[in-house]
Amino acid sequence: MENLESRIRALEASNRRQRYSIIGLAAIIVGGTLVVAMRPIGDAKFDTVTCKAWKLVDNDGKVRMFANTSDSDAGMVWTDKNGRVRMRAVTCINGQAGIGWHDTDGNGRMIVKTEADGLADMAWYDKDGKVRIMAATNRDFTSLPTKVLKP
Repeated sequence: MENLESRIRALEASNRRQRYSIIGLAAIIVGGTLVVAMRPIGDAKFDTVTCKAWKLVDNDGKVRMFANTSDSDAGMVWTDKNGRVRMRAVTCINGQAGIGWHDTDGNGRMIVKTEADGLADMAWYDKDGKVRIMAATNRDFTSLPTKVLKP
């Protein structure tokens, strides 16, 4: 009977060791899986990304750049940390294309554009939206004199 009791104690001790080993192995597997799942992937590289729009956000989640397209126009907008438009680039279905720069209040201050017929112009605006300087091409594509408007 003593022999039977000592064998049972040995089996129980072996059972405890196996249980601890299984729990430890399961913890290692779960921990390893979490480490792999949470580690940063790094920079993503793609040959082509196809989408109708995208947004770039800063660390606070505020949109700082966005681009979109529709059946007619395509454009890109850059904003400051307060969400105000600071720069805009657009191409339109009617053939126009342009880039505009805006001040901290969101007012257009400089615009460069081309028309569908090939004419091009550039204009600088004051803080009240009045044109102060403009340069443009005329129909025969020779330069027009730069205009300076007085207040």
